Amino acid sequence: MFFKPKANLSDSAKSRIEFCLQQIAECLGFERFTLPVLSRKALFSAYDSEQNSRQFVAYLGRHLKHDVQGIQVRVGLPQAPSLGGGCCGGGSCSGPGELPGRYDATNRSITLDQQIDIDPAMGLATLINGVVCDLLSQNNFAGAHLPEQVELAVIGTGLGMIRNGISLVAKHPTSWDSTQWELSPRPFLDSPSLAYTNAIAAWARGEHSPSWATELPSDLKRPMQKSLKFLAKTNDSFFQPKSKQPVLSQSQTEWWQLAASLTTSNQVIAIRHLQSFGALDDEQESLLLDKLRSTSTAITLHAIAAVERMAVQHPAIANEMIVNELSTLTDHRNDEVRAKSMCVLARLGALDDATVETAAIMLEAHPKHVVFAGLLALSTRDTVPEEALLAVDRCFVRLLRACDYDFVELIVAAYRRWLNDPQPHLEELFQNSPELLPIALETLQNVPQQLVPLRRSA
Repeated sequence: MFFKPKANLSDSAKSRIEFCLQQIAECLGFERFTLPVLSRKALFSAYDSEQNSRQFVAYLGRHLKHDVQGIQVRVGLPQAPSLGGGCCGGGSCSGPGELPGRYDATNRSITLDQQIDIDPAMGLATLINGVVCDLLSQNNFAGAHLPEQVELAVIGTGLGMIRNGISLVAKHPTSWDSTQWELSPRPFLDSPSLAYTNAIAAWARGEHSPSWATELPSDLKRPMQKSLKFLAKTNDSFFQPKSKQPVLSQSQTEWWQLAASLTTSNQVIAIRHLQSFGALDDEQESLLLDKLRSTSTAITLHAIAAVERMAVQHPAIANEMIVNELSTLTDHRNDEVRAKSMCVLARLGALDDATVETAAIMLEAHPKHVVFAGLLALSTRDTVPEEALLAVDRCFVRLLRACDYDFVELIVAAYRRWLNDPQPHLEELFQNSPELLPIALETLQNVPQQLVPLRRSA
């Protein structure tokens, strides 16, 4: 009990990777995820024997059982980093660089920004990414333009050993989405994600101590082994390549059944797929309440998101029991749960006096997403009590003094909604900070009364 195995990733990040791998496998075929993992030596030798990129691409094609005859390889001028995500080297990763090249699906070409011999590891990694991009594109995979999706396919098909030795992401980007699923375009895989994907690659092949793992850099080897032990002992993975079963098109009945399973990944992914065509039946309501009360933060967060998604279409889903549970979660020990539940209550127009008071308290928190949730909730109200208005005042002054302008428009829009004439209020609020008053007044002139319609109709 005290030595319960754990993966090296959070439940949410782990389940997202497994879901993406399932998508790729259902597109490319599960057999490609049982191909041997090629060592760095084998990959470098395949190029060194001919010193020819065309021959190396042919070698990759034979490994993948993919026709690469139509792929063109050329050396061109370097391009500026892509902000929108490139098939081969694009993507907005918060790291030291990106792969020196790109794949163009329109003419099936891989363009290298430099000769391979200048940096063989980077050059060959770029060719590998390009060939896998082509494989995904030729199979009409929707995420073929996203660096993360391509890298998952690279590692899953046994071609990731060169990439494992290249650091492309120094810092994982942050996202306002607390479930960490909706960030797009996804960047390259960071080290923890690389480690877990390698563990999945070994586990899918039934390898408990793969020889190729000795080639992994030290920052990947230990977390990879930790996750491999976790997978071997628990079998806790939505992605089950050995079964070779497509599951993404299963019925709603099957998704609801899967949400009741014991494994965390299955629950998280199933919850994301839950839909309802009206009020929940007793069994569905009981299951959703159970997920909202889960001890797993990932399950709770996704359950909150599911309530929001379904209740926006069918307001009856947000009944008294569901709303009461969401209100309870605004006092949760986890900041992400607190913030997400408060945002959902605001969007559903289900705030009561107690949650309004909680929202005002959130403005004193340090995490920005908690402050945002409190402000967002209060801004949906036509009126707020004096204590809440004073809390917003303190928050506004604090943010402007810190030159933090992220929430300025939201606060001013709220003032417009609550006050007949906000200008005298702002002049009084900043009478001791005349340097900040022009910023507040300028924002007042430019911001409409309500930035976004959040409240549902009656």
